[in-house]
Amino acid sequence: MPDSLGYILKRLREKKHFTQQEVIERSGLERSASYISSLETNKTSPTIAELEALAVIYGTTVFDILSEAKGIAPNWDFTPNPDIRLLLNFYESLNAERRKIALEFIQYLAEKQKMERYNESKRIEPASRSD
Repeated sequence: MPDSLGYILKRLREKKHFTQQEVIERSGLERSASYISSLETNKTSPTIAELEALAVIYGTTVFDILSEAKGIAPNWDFTPNPDIRLLLNFYESLNAERRKIALEFIQYLAEKQKMERYNESKRIEPASRSD
């Protein structure tokens, strides 16, 4: 039986040991911590952009979150592009401790890029002056 979206979001947050306030701060969502509570109790639903921001900080994908919520088991019988295959080969060659570090680093890069995009979108263009 599939789990509710709220339950999944709460489980992912707790797995990372984040408080609801930390989720707001890390995700860049312009919301209060009570918003995370309302998501986790299914009182409200996130937008796609919000769900994407949450997926990034939880180290997963929107696809995986929604698939779990709908009870869909992914079919991993596909041929990934060469870059993904190369990354997978490197990852598989690492021991458990280094795998964890590699995943944390990739998550860090994704979060950093998301924050850079967010900050870039918030920059206000100076008003053009006519002389």
